[in-house]
Amino acid sequence: MPGRHEDKYLIPMSSLNDIRAAILPYAIPDNHRALQVSNIYEIRSIYFDTFELKDYYEKHAGLQMRKKLRMRGYNQYSNDSEVFLEIKWKNNMAISKDRTPLKYKDAAALMAGGDLDKFFPYRKDFPHAREKASKFLFYLKRSSRVPVNLVTYTREAFIGKFNHSDRITFDSNIRSMMYPGLDDLYEEHRLKTFLDREFVLEYKSENPVPPWFKHIIRKFNLRKQAYSKYVRGLDAHYRHIGDCGKAEIVAMSHF
Repeated sequence: MPGRHEDKYLIPMSSLNDIRAAILPYAIPDNHRALQVSNIYEIRSIYFDTFELKDYYEKHAGLQMRKKLRMRGYNQYSNDSEVFLEIKWKNNMAISKDRTPLKYKDAAALMAGGDLDKFFPYRKDFPHAREKASKFLFYLKRSSRVPVNLVTYTREAFIGKFNHSDRITFDSNIRSMMYPGLDDLYEEHRLKTFLDREFVLEYKSENPVPPWFKHIIRKFNLRKQAYSKYVRGLDAHYRHIGDCGKAEIVAMSHF
């Protein structure tokens, strides 16, 4: 499966300004991903998992072929809010995504078993949206996945000045809420912060790491590591989520 690679680094917040200054000669702000005028925005994702938390345990086990299902939105709620149904695939070191846009107000009806033809096509720039939405619903229903964790954070995004397929992001103020309803995507008051003294730097590209970024890695002594916001978001609420039985998970689920 073709895809990009993602390298992640967990870095103290005290180094954020210095690292930003170091990358700016080689990168420019990426302000189009969330259709905003700024390259700093809020990302909000509801992750779906099975009652046995299959995706959580597969990540903990380090399986090289796995997937995650999530509904992702941006910034603050409005009547025109748009979300994306995403399947994120990992195949060894390659990462790829199936991504489908949808009106937020239609999400609950679609997931309850609504007619795909009623909601798609929604945007002309996503010609395969109906097919990808069908795939999302297939995996959602086949394994009885439910909303397990809402993860919200602030992203600052850049793209390579010389190669726009290179992407660098700073993710900070990461917080979560267990067992959200679909209408909790823009919730703020019940979120629990689990990463505030550090930020996650991600380098994403289909290309080899360029020399300028390798120099930054050496200069700041960065150490690549695995970091799953979904897994850490669960662990922030339970010392070990496996302590919860299926009946408790069913009782807490809103889906």
